[in-house]
Amino acid sequence: MATEVRIDEVHSTFDTVNPEALLTHDVIARIAAAVRACERAERHRDQDRDADLDTRSVVEQQRPGRR
Repeated sequence: MATEVRIDEVHSTFDTVNPEALLTHDVIARIAAAVRACERAERHRDQDRDADLDTRSVVEQQRPGRR
């Protein structure tokens, strides 16, 4: 079954953007830095929690390659 498509007119719309409303590169960099800092803090909290919950002896903890 063949389908025929005819386009007599094409309508297009667009919105204008106020350039003053856009984020500057400096603002984007500061946001990215803040996100990375939060990720690092969360990773450190997880590592601290894991260390607190580690029930191995100090000697066992210091052995390389063992976890």
